[in-house]
Amino acid sequence: MVGMVAAMNGIQNVFKPAFSRKVYASTEGIRQATPLAARLFGIWNLTSAMLRVYAAYHMSERGAYLMCLGTFVIACLHFVSEMLFFNTLAMVPGSISPIFVASGSIIAMILQYSYYVG
Repeated sequence: MVGMVAAMNGIQNVFKPAFSRKVYASTEGIRQATPLAARLFGIWNLTSAMLRVYAAYHMSERGAYLMCLGTFVIACLHFVSEMLFFNTLAMVPGSISPIFVASGSIIAMILQYSYYVG
């Protein structure tokens, strides 16, 4: 499900950069959320979506599992650093939800590693 949401978000950001401004909702974030940045964000989302969907169908493969986990770690680090260090994320639902999804996915995947990978 998260892979499909990432794919839809990626397509939205590539074709309609205004979606990025909902995530990077601080004054600084809106200023820096250019159409180019939105397309790059969209391409990242499409890439992570591809990895996540592949992993969903190959959960017992250690490499696929770890690559999927890595996409959530990178996303979480990105959003947290944008909020805490670069001040491009405001404390609004559009900015906080990716942090909750990424951190929740990291926790779930770590807890379920032995079940899927063994």
